Amino acid sequence: MKFTFKPSPNYRQPQSTQSIMFELTLGLLVVFGFSVGYYAMAYNISYALRALGLLAVSVVCALATEAIWCKVLKLNVKDHMQSSFPWVTAIILTLMCRIDISYYALGVSTIMAIFFGKLVFGGFGQNIFNPAAVGRSIIFASFTGNVAADLISSATPTTAIAGNGWLLAIPDGISSVCATATSCSAALIPAPTFVELLTGTYAGALGETSTLLILAVGAYLAWREVIDWRVPVTYLGTLFVLATVYGLVFNQGMVYGLYHILLGGAAFGAVFMMTDPVTNPTSAAGRVVFAMGCAIFTLLIRVKANLPEGVLYSILLMNLMTPAIEKLMDGNQIKTEKKNWMIIAIVAVVGVAATLICAFANM
Repeated sequence: MKFTFKPSPNYRQPQSTQSIMFELTLGLLVVFGFSVGYYAMAYNISYALRALGLLAVSVVCALATEAIWCKVLKLNVKDHMQSSFPWVTAIILTLMCRIDISYYALGVSTIMAIFFGKLVFGGFGQNIFNPAAVGRSIIFASFTGNVAADLISSATPTTAIAGNGWLLAIPDGISSVCATATSCSAALIPAPTFVELLTGTYAGALGETSTLLILAVGAYLAWREVIDWRVPVTYLGTLFVLATVYGLVFNQGMVYGLYHILLGGAAFGAVFMMTDPVTNPTSAAGRVVFAMGCAIFTLLIRVKANLPEGVLYSILLMNLMTPAIEKLMDGNQIKTEKKNWMIIAIVAVVGVAATLICAFANM
């Protein structure tokens, strides 16, 4: 009797890594194109050209860093680039920055993101931290004041609400004053309406403003199975619930939760960074826990830390936790389904408890 054996993996997917990264790149460029168009119409063409210049600097620095790495290790540059995709990190990092960042700061941060965030771990597929998040954290730590002096620079809605302790500036509480979304947003300085927050028609990070566009691109990528839909849905849902719980303690109303998912890089991080298959867990349940952890850290950092934003550091912290989540949820996913649901429930309870403790501590 003759037996036919087929080597693993037995489950095959029609999409290749190259096609997935190609579609991801297109999605990022759609978001970037919107930002270029906004600055061209809202300000002038010089702002749009500067955005293009920032992207060019970041991409060139990323490609140059990996090319030099290949030369040092005597690797084929073309083959390496086709399986490393350094431009994806460069585009994400550029979209995370404001238009007034200097070329020098973005270039140096891109080099360090590629080298220390990816190459030193062995290259694409072996890094433990999201490289773009590493680069943005370097900008936060070392290049915050390194901006172009000839550009209009003003407080973003994120920094404005962060300066107010991540509470809406309404003395008598939001429930008695805010009858509409417009009146709610009028409490902020600057004060974009919900429509502006959704469409991204206000100054902020290049790619983190238009929540509606980001979610639309994310929905397409999820439909194409480029990203796992569980991650952004779980993250944004958990962040909304926790922020609403926090806001209710301060009589801020349920609308407060919407501000947390519309402001800053919540949507962008959920769609383009937390879904990175290299730095998040491989199992579906593990990714849910990962996303919930990111949401918990995001809220805690926002309301307790001396930082205007918490999405970036929540991703880096949960990248550290990925091996532990993998080990905790290792095994046959069908047999461990009950245990996985129990872990998810425990994480949810811990998140709500931590949120309430922070809320009452800040009163």
